[in-house]
Amino acid sequence: MRFLTFVCATALVTAAAIYAQDPGFIPPMPKNAKKGQAKSSGHSVTTLAEVQKIYVDKMDNNLDQYVKAELMKQLKGRITIVTAPEDADGIMTGVSEQEKGTGAKITGRYLGLHDVATGSVTVLDRSGKNVLWVEEAGDRSLMFGMMRRGGQRKVADRLVHKLKKAMGV
Repeated sequence: MRFLTFVCATALVTAAAIYAQDPGFIPPMPKNAKKGQAKSSGHSVTTLAEVQKIYVDKMDNNLDQYVKAELMKQLKGRITIVTAPEDADGIMTGVSEQEKGTGAKITGRYLGLHDVATGSVTVLDRSGKNVLWVEEAGDRSLMFGMMRRGGQRKVADRLVHKLKKAMGV
């Protein structure tokens, strides 16, 4: 009995010493646990497929709002959108451009000759030092340009669709 007490006490002291050296240490996942169960927001991800919580940073032309809506539509249950970057596994940042004017609208939107709106996004790990994924998209539609939605909404739809493919969902 004393031997068992000694072994348990030694294991607790060892675990406490490891935790004191590295507070972010997460013990290995048990073999019978389901995939993704042992993840915590403190875990630093190394691949895009590991991202479960994402923070979408403010972008030009309100592209971030459209991206959030598309993430909820296309990746519901797979990705959780958080409101603070410290709670996220990945951080999405980006830029957006939109041409204004009648000429751009006629040649771009109605004739489908070029993009009226474009966007480029980057997904970083929670530290912001490692790039996990980069992509760009436009809203050009060669067929039925007038009848399809365009602008930032179409750009966000295409970006999230490419993100979904990159994550293997």
